[in-house]
Amino acid sequence: MSGLSNVFDWDFFWGTFGFILKTVSPFIMLIVAIIAVGLLLYFVIAAIRQRT
Repeated sequence: MSGLSNVFDWDFFWGTFGFILKTVSPFIMLIVAIIAVGLLLYFVIAAIRQRT
């Protein structure tokens, strides 16, 4: 297994992975926020319809 450290440059891999994660995370949070607001509105509307 010690030969794998010579095949893969793990510092470069984790650096690139971190950069991609930092770049994409705001867009993922935006999508999650839109879904959360949509679910909240759905449950509020369903509760109002059930009450009447």
